[in-house]
Formats: sequence, structure tokens, C-alpha cells
Amino acid sequence: MGMRTEPLRPRLPGSLRAPSGLRILAVAVLCGIVLTATAAEKLFDFGDLNVDPSKIQARPERAPAPVKQAPAQQLDSTPESPAPKVLPRDAEMSIDETVQRERLKVAPVQVPPQVGAKQQVVYPVPEDRDVIEVKIAAGSEKRGWLEAAAERFLSDPARSNIDGKPIRLIIDKIGSIKSGRLLRDGRSTQDGRNEYQVWAPASSIFRAVVEDAFDGGKLFETDDSVARSPMVFVTWAPVQARIDAVIQKSMSFDTITDIFARELNGDVLGPDGRIYQFGFTQPHSSNSGAVALITMAYEFFAENRPRYQIRPRDLESPDFQAYLAFIKYMSDQSKTSTGKLAEPLMQAGYGGQPLSTIYVYENLAVKLAHIRAANDPDGARPMIRYPRFNLVSDHPYYVLRHGNSREQVEAAKRFKDFLLSRDMQLLALQREGFRPVSTEITNEEMNQVLGDFVANNGLIPDLIKASQVLVPRQDGAVIQVLIETYEQLGDPEGANL
Repeated sequence: MGMRTEPLRPRLPGSLRAPSGLRILAVAVLCGIVLTATAAEKLFDFGDLNVDPSKIQARPERAPAPVKQAPAQQLDSTPESPAPKVLPRDAEMSIDETVQRERLKVAPVQVPPQVGAKQQVVYPVPEDRDVIEVKIAAGSEKRGWLEAAAERFLSDPARSNIDGKPIRLIIDKIGSIKSGRLLRDGRSTQDGRNEYQVWAPASSIFRAVVEDAFDGGKLFETDDSVARSPMVFVTWAPVQARIDAVIQKSMSFDTITDIFARELNGDVLGPDGRIYQFGFTQPHSSNSGAVALITMAYEFFAENRPRYQIRPRDLESPDFQAYLAFIKYMSDQSKTSTGKLAEPLMQAGYGGQPLSTIYVYENLAVKLAHIRAANDPDGARPMIRYPRFNLVSDHPYYVLRHGNSREQVEAAKRFKDFLLSRDMQLLALQREGFRPVSTEITNEEMNQVLGDFVANNGLIPDLIKASQVLVPRQDGAVIQVLIETYEQLGDPEGANL
């Protein structure tokens, strides 16, 4: 398949460390060591980021908060969730006005809806191998958490084998849309066996596209959400202050368009004459890039219709295509994953890289804020702004039946249940800043980890208060056509381009 695959390796103390080339197997060499998340565990795991971990202080150990077993038992959020400010010009949606004023045009693109050939679901296939392999196609935003959880899962011999056969877990970092296309097109299956046993995209927006490519049985054994993360704009504080004062709109793609149009007419927004630079990921590879396109389309067409469903004929609008081409031309989309988009800001900070604003998952924004505060406490802070029109990523965990054995499906389900356990949900919060889905994580624990970012960086604990409009679920086929249309758009023409 040509994709990079990295089997998990154990992180064991002293002489128990395995050779670097050894794939983790659930065998007795792990000596039954069971690792659990504790309150003293380091807040974030930096992976391969170019930062100095010695400057990142562990949070002081505190007495664990009492476990609440159901939402009704949870305490009110403290500190109290602030509601986002409604700025003076929020009611002024001006995307179409900008297109007309700037006389934006682009060569029209016609991309008819594509109906993929139906694949027949084949389940089960015989399990004739000595090891039960579970390979997970996961977005970069979850890889660190999944690898840490896999090490803990495999360290328990009672859970890490089926009928005496050891389970092997492999986390494959691959963009959510890219992996979905592999499944949709049948390119993940060879000789009747599926390369993947789990598809773990950042959100469920592409689910219908994958499911519609199959027939003859249920494709997904499970579809549980294992974490949550709303999308956010992250802007350096000096730039955000100028946006609030000059543009006077909440952050949205309409606001981004307004900033770009002003600069084309000589009104440079950035402090000290700095040109405004905005980045999001490539939509054909990354979920966050695809979500950006969905939100752009929704903002353009929905106006005051909060339940609007984007239609295929909408995407043929010349003004809409000109708008997409304008954003594509003015923005940075050099990164294929959201993690790669955020890393330069983590490493260099304000002034050390060109981007003023990025569109990322909230957990990466929190991670960025934490790293910059630790490495450069007197530097410009990254400010979290929730889009006026938001789409919350639900991080589903789809266990695939097609081309897999019963044992592989069972092993994948076991790992899913493990991810939903209290310890692993706490690990997702502590190490990566994900909002847990488990009701066993209390608001007190959430505030212990995320509370510092409320006043300092603009985080809003209450998701209901975070954005003015939640984008409704859109048709998967329309999303597919939207991405394909965007890919084919050329550079726009305009009065000031």
C-alpha cells in the first residue's frame, strides 16, 4: 500500500526494555505490568516535537477528585463557562458582497457526483495466523493517545490474547479523509483481507461515503465516539486584538475573507504592518480541512437558515466557486495533517513563523498554549476563538467487518472498550487535551487540566456556549463533491489580485 506503518514498541523500565525493532506482542515478556493514569502524570506528551521537555513542568500531585458515575451527579462547571462575546458586526455576513466588490471569478468546475462501485461485505475471513493483528487507521491528532493506551492494553495478559493467540496493535497515522478514500475505493483490501481493522477518523463526516460503497451486510461493528474536540481558530494575541478592534466580528470564514479583502485594498491588519497569514489543512487528506470546506459552504449558503443542507447544485454557483478559489489562493494549505499545521507554532511561537491564524482541533490549541507558556512565558499568547459556525469532531471508532476475522473484530472491540475506561479517558484529557466522553471524568478533573486556559487563552469549558451556530450534519455525497470541486479550482481573478 506504500503507507508508513509503525508497530508499537514497549516503554519498559531498565532491563525490561525491548529491542528497538521488536513489534509489541501481548506476551508474558511484559511481565503483567499494568500502567494507569495518575494525577501526577505529565500533562502532555510531546512526541517528536522540537521542544525542550525539561521546561515543561509536571502538574503538582493533588488528591484525586471523587468519581461521578452519571451526568446528573456531576458538579456545575467551575470556573464558570464564559459565553463567547457577540461583537458589533456579527450580523453582517459579507462573503457574497466581497465576491462582488472584488469582482472575483474563476474558471468554472463541474464535478458530477461520483457513485463508487459497490463492494460486497465479506465477513468473516478465517483467522489462520499465529497473531491477531489489529491495525488502526488514525488521524495524527489521536496517535499519541492511542499508542500510550495500546501499551497499557497489551501489558495485561488477561486482555491481550484470544484463545491463546496474542493480539498485536498497530497505529497507522494517516489523514481521516485519505484513509476513508482507501476504504471507499477498496484499496485497503488485498487477497480478501483488509489491511485495517479499525477506522478512527477525527469525525464522522465521511462515514456515509464509505458505507455507501459497500453492500450485502453491515460494514461497521461499532461506531462509538471515544473523544470530542470542537474546531477552533488559534490567533496570536496581538493579531486577535486587532481583529476584535478593527473587524469587530467573531471568528469565522467570513471574518477571514473580510481581513483578506481589506489587505488587498491596502488596509494591512497585522501589528507593525505584518501581513495576515491563515492556514488550514489540505481537505482531500485531512478531516479538519474537509470540515473547513463544509463550514465555508454553510456560511455562504445558510445565512439565517441554521438547519440548511448544502445541495449539489449549490456547489455549481460561480460566486461560491470564486469564493473558494479566493480562500484557496490566499491561504496556506501546505500541510496534510492538523498536527503538522500546529507544530511550527508550537516550536517557534509568534514572530518565529509566518502564520497568524490556524484552524485546528481544540486539543491541539490547548497543547500549543501550554507549550508556549512553558517555553516563552513572556511571549505572545495563542488565543483560542471558537468559530461562530462550529462543527464538533466526535472521533468515532469504527470496527470494520469487511475482510476481517471474528477474532480481529473481537480484539478491536476490546481495545475500544479499554479506550472508554476511566483511566484511558483521563489519559486522553491529561496527555492530549481531548474532552472525554466518559461520564466518570468529573468537571473538577476537567477544570484541573483545562482551567488555566480559560482566562489565559480563551478556552470555553461549556461546548453549548462555545459557538453561536452548530453546523448540522451534511450529506456525505455532497461533502465528497465539495472536496473534489475544491481540488480542481484554479487561481481566481479579481480587481486586486
